[in-house]
Amino acid sequence: MNVVEDELSMRTNVRTSFCLLFAVQVLIGCQRTIRNGPIVSGYKNAVCIPVHFDPEIKPPTRAWDFTTTTSKGLTVRIQSATMPGGQITVKYLPEGTALVAANAGDYIYPADVRQNPGSDTLFIKASGITAAFSQPQTWLFEYDLNSRKQIAHNRVDPSVLPEECKIE
Repeated sequence: MNVVEDELSMRTNVRTSFCLLFAVQVLIGCQRTIRNGPIVSGYKNAVCIPVHFDPEIKPPTRAWDFTTTTSKGLTVRIQSATMPGGQITVKYLPEGTALVAANAGDYIYPADVRQNPGSDTLFIKASGITAAFSQPQTWLFEYDLNSRKQIAHNRVDPSVLPEECKIE
């Protein structure tokens, strides 16, 4: 091989490697967007957790700090804000155990939090634009307050969801 063939072969290998890496990222990162199902129905039927602007956060943004008692007598404080790293945290009182109910990842922030009082379930909507491919995404998470675990999460078509809860 001469120098020109060597360089051409190397460029081809780099392009091929990049294309394969891109294809793998797309396949791994893709999850089917749903328009209906139990998590969508649950979110639509749940009651808003009070949302407000938190003056401590600059710039001001949607925030949640709400305490509820489940049907099994657990007292739970629900906290978060629409911001980077904005996980929805649930803290069980008085013991102080804090758990993450939902974490949609980088650039996808909490947008709405609702509770289904009949089943002590939280429904969390998170929205944003992914860092890798700059694509808008909306996710719903379902968290059981009594069993202390996330029971479902799905990428959702936002057009099928109701308006976000109003700021108080």
